[in-house]
Amino acid sequence: MPNNILIFLRHAETKVNDKLIVSKWILTDKGKEEAELLLKSALFDDIEVIITSDEEKAFETAYPLSVSLNTPINRDEKLNEIDRDKGNYLSTKEEYNRIIQHTMEKRNESFNKWETANHALERFSKKVGEIGKIYTKKKILIVSHGVVINLYFAKILGCLDVVFERWLSNSFCDYGIIQNGKVLKDIAKI
Repeated sequence: MPNNILIFLRHAETKVNDKLIVSKWILTDKGKEEAELLLKSALFDDIEVIITSDEEKAFETAYPLSVSLNTPINRDEKLNEIDRDKGNYLSTKEEYNRIIQHTMEKRNESFNKWETANHALERFSKKVGEIGKIYTKKKILIVSHGVVINLYFAKILGCLDVVFERWLSNSFCDYGIIQNGKVLKDIAKI
């Protein structure tokens, strides 16, 4: 990652829909407003490259910035959230948080037919490494998802043992910054 500044942004608020697989969910109206509010942050004024996961909610979050900066969005499925599409719909926040906790604490095991956390972290990390080899001295926005971003930051910081607590401290549109493999701003608030 030769002198690139990587800003990792968690997507805006998502509309839960039990009729669709999770990767097809879109932003709520509030989420669309959150994405528009990103235009007011000077942090994003000089973004040179925008890369999102292949999921619509990440793309929709980056879209207003893309238009404002006249910068195309590159989408990549390797930046997608931990794959949850084969799992059963979890109807309560408590159920969801319990599965997330198990997934993050037992990273080699699959829960609710989800991708393992270690596999998702490896996939995500490899893609970030590829991005670092493609670009030099660029300010890059990567719009992705809470679980994979938190796993990635926890790995770099050497604190995977508390990754669930880190994830709990996040909300939609939180961001972290990495340059030269070092965390300049942590996405977690613990």
